[in-house]
Amino acid sequence: MSRLVAETDRLLIRLAELDDAAFICSLWNDPRVMRFVGFPNGLGESEERLRANIAQRGDSEFRQLLVVMLRENGQRIGQCKMELPDSDGISETDVKLHPDFWGNRYGVEVKRALLAHLFTHTDCRVVQASPNVANTASIKMQEAVGGVRMAEKVYEFPESMRATTMPVHAAIYHVSREIWEQEVLENDQH
Repeated sequence: MSRLVAETDRLLIRLAELDDAAFICSLWNDPRVMRFVGFPNGLGESEERLRANIAQRGDSEFRQLLVVMLRENGQRIGQCKMELPDSDGISETDVKLHPDFWGNRYGVEVKRALLAHLFTHTDCRVVQASPNVANTASIKMQEAVGGVRMAEKVYEFPESMRATTMPVHAAIYHVSREIWEQEVLENDQH
């Protein structure tokens, strides 16, 4: 049984297991999910490669594939990850949800759970995300959890990958520990 990393009122977030490979591949190979991260036709990942990737990962919840499930029935609805803070105290998160579950604010719940985990289990100062400027849903998610737009950048894939990728024009959002603590305090008062 995989280890539970975080939970919300509606969701469970746990370490990926080998039998999650088909679901994660369905996300990564779906152009609707991957177009904003530079893969207009999907990533082209195979279940075999993904199973090998999952098998070699350790037990840490960081730098790890995490699966998002509905609490009520255990149905997989997405995948996310969070990184340990770097030398500047900055951690990164990523959330991918299956299109059937878009529009239910699940992304905001996942992001809040990842923020809580990072700020309570690490010395992280800032959690960073870099949504595509055209991905209004992801930008709304960042802003809903207190994210502040700090900059923009354009990421170009290496020459060897350019036939199947597109440059990504991304906004850099930061949620500071102070913003998170203030949001927690405000939510506790309601």
